[in-house]
Amino acid sequence: MEDRTETSTPRLLNLPSETLLPILSHLNFDDLKRCPKEITWKQQFLNYFTDYGCCIEQYKKVRLAWNKIEEIIQTLDRQLAPQLNGPATEDEIRAAESRMGCRFPDDLRCSLKLHNGQSEEGFGLCGCITVSSYFQSEKLLDCDIMANFFMEGGGKALGCVPISFCNMARCSQLLAILPTGGFELGQVFYLVPDSRSDEDFDQFITASSYAEWITELADSLSDVFPKIQGSHFRFVNDPSCVAVTDEVFTVKVATCFIADLSSVHPPNFQYSYRITMSMAADASRDLSCQLETRHWVITDEDGREEYVDGPGVVGEFPTMTPGSEYSWVSCTAFSTTYGNMKGYFSMRNLKTGDRVNIECPCFHMKCLPYEHAQQRRERLLELKKEV
Repeated sequence: MEDRTETSTPRLLNLPSETLLPILSHLNFDDLKRCPKEITWKQQFLNYFTDYGCCIEQYKKVRLAWNKIEEIIQTLDRQLAPQLNGPATEDEIRAAESRMGCRFPDDLRCSLKLHNGQSEEGFGLCGCITVSSYFQSEKLLDCDIMANFFMEGGGKALGCVPISFCNMARCSQLLAILPTGGFELGQVFYLVPDSRSDEDFDQFITASSYAEWITELADSLSDVFPKIQGSHFRFVNDPSCVAVTDEVFTVKVATCFIADLSSVHPPNFQYSYRITMSMAADASRDLSCQLETRHWVITDEDGREEYVDGPGVVGEFPTMTPGSEYSWVSCTAFSTTYGNMKGYFSMRNLKTGDRVNIECPCFHMKCLPYEHAQQRRERLLELKKEV
């Protein structure tokens, strides 16, 4: 007689379509090629379901994000590939959760099962930021380090785990997994001091969930972050932020909000920007010129204007010849959440000595959304009332 005793092992034919489709739609030929010869494709699927079934609702979004990240690394930045750790096992994740006494969100669990953070070598996956002597390059953290931070009380970020960290800048992006600190559950943010009190911290919000955060990181790596001197930098490229002068000279600008150097109280929002000036390769050499001075009109959100003029750019006086390109990074700050800059560069023609003004497009800078410490206190009071 056939043994029909039910087991805890999921049976392929008994799984509902709403469970099968999210997994099968993301299994491709590469997944099948990785199937060991000693097991069937059916068993390979069951292995996938055992690993990811608990976070099935988040699997599609997180898997697509990592597919994009892996493709970018393999095609454009192979030096990052060895830095990505392999997947965390279910036992490793449960051990970390056991130490914390709570569970990671499903989207984070799913991500850890694909890549359990980064190694300590090299640059971080989150992109680099540099201004003067400041340098930031955040790496993804593994589940063990996340648990260590949580067990230490999380500093001012109760109920949160770090998902990234830069050792040089000593900054981290945090994920709220419990309501104990008054943070919105699932929110990803930077914590910054509030100068009005040693006990209070404000936060700049980068995403409303881990799945949203990792998706935006993947999109930025593929479409936004430029690669400069072997590293991805966290400049946001606006395709419309381009100015062309005389159909010969082109100026492009990319910007970056620096949350770690900014504050809500007092209002001080820091930005870096990268300007690239180029001269068309088919232009006449008679149009070659050298930069002499820069001229800016800086406008804040309240319409206040500041005019800045000075020699050179970052101490340099670049020369433009056909096909040449020159880039530089500088910084600015606003006391309002938004500001913009526009202007021009005065150049001297190398042959005639005539002055030529090359236009710089208006570029916009907007800080991340933020919350005050008072908003968290109010949220905690509401939670206590509900209890």
